[in-house]
Amino acid sequence: MEVRGRGPKSLVRVVIERPPDQGEGAVSVEDCGRAHVLIGHALDAEDPIPHTYVLEVSSPGLDRPIRHVQEYERFKGRLARFKLAAPVLGQAVLVGRIQRLEGAQVWVDAVTAGKRGGTAGPVALPLADILEARLEVEF
Repeated sequence: MEVRGRGPKSLVRVVIERPPDQGEGAVSVEDCGRAHVLIGHALDAEDPIPHTYVLEVSSPGLDRPIRHVQEYERFKGRLARFKLAAPVLGQAVLVGRIQRLEGAQVWVDAVTAGKRGGTAGPVALPLADILEARLEVEF
């Protein structure tokens, strides 16, 4: 959940997903509609925002962000894009297939920039250096 803006033009954005133990099924439009009603009623009852706002409920999408350490294990084997604080293999943005989480590092098979689908091999990315991680859409 995030709140953007101030005053009556505030946006309350809530992203919903299925719990990992219920599989990787997509969140439907109907799921978002039901969540919108339930969250809207809860916000109206508790009134944590003292002015008008717009409530937006959506799914994380195919290129979902990876925000929690546990998600690296959950998305093992998936292709992801990493924005890094310190370059790795000369890249500030690295694309690679998530292999494992080991201590404070995520191991990925990095994809080389010049070769479509080629790999540069396993690379350890320190969690502290990952500014943003997001799944890549694969077809």
